[in-house]
Amino acid sequence: MDYPNSVPSAGLVNGKFVDENPLTGTPGSLIPASWGNGVTSEVLEVITAAGLTPSEFNLTQLLGAIRSISRSSAGLGIQRFTANGSFTVPAGVTKIWLSGCAGGAGGGACPGGTSAIASGGGGGGAGQPVIKLLVAVTPGQVIPIVIGAAGAGGSAGVAATAGGNTLVGASGALLVLSGGSPGLPGVNAAGFVPGPAGGQGFPAGADATDSVSSVAAGYGGFGASGPFGTGGSSARSGTTSGYPGKPAYGFGAGGGGAGGYYIPGLGSAQSGAQGAPGLMIVEW
Repeated sequence: MDYPNSVPSAGLVNGKFVDENPLTGTPGSLIPASWGNGVTSEVLEVITAAGLTPSEFNLTQLLGAIRSISRSSAGLGIQRFTANGSFTVPAGVTKIWLSGCAGGAGGGACPGGTSAIASGGGGGGAGQPVIKLLVAVTPGQVIPIVIGAAGAGGSAGVAATAGGNTLVGASGALLVLSGGSPGLPGVNAAGFVPGPAGGQGFPAGADATDSVSSVAAGYGGFGASGPFGTGGSSARSGTTSGYPGKPAYGFGAGGGGAGGYYIPGLGSAQSGAQGAPGLMIVEW
């Protein structure tokens, strides 16, 4: 777009519009209909390209549209939440992308009691993930975000806990991601001891391995990994006293289960490990 230099009747001076001067009798420039329509059309092209509906009375749409398009094309407009908070939709933004996960669960414990063999605990399940979910929003909308807490590992006589849910929108109106389920605790018994199941999740935690009397104690189950974190590794087996689980890393992964023991009289209770908390990334 340019000034209407090809229209002599427009009355440009040095290529630009001028006002009328009654004192000198100099007429002002005229704006040809074709030029006015052209300028308006170019502005409307930008506004509609940003997904906005043109309004005669909204004088901020062009700025909002330019900001929205520039963020989108430059890969800007990213906000990460690792704790509860809220996201305010910027001017001109009508859609956002959500990526994140719920909290990972804790790993199961190896039980106490020194008169028998004990198996390890199951691994914690991973929290439900989502990647690039498109959600329609309104400029200025305030969206509460709740981040799922990490599940705690089990300990002597205490069960591991599930990961917390991650919610986007009031009461999860826009998105609900479910936390992983905890790994089950090990079993204390004579002779062969079965390995307990890992917690359900996205994916589930690994089951603890079976043990064989006087040969090896069962491994604790691996915590489940997800797209944003790595599950806690299996605890050592083959030890006389068991071994605690390994914690998850990153976000949304499950904690590792504790390893068991195989020599009665020398074993002791061991704790499962903590899972990893949830995460939410908002892009626009």
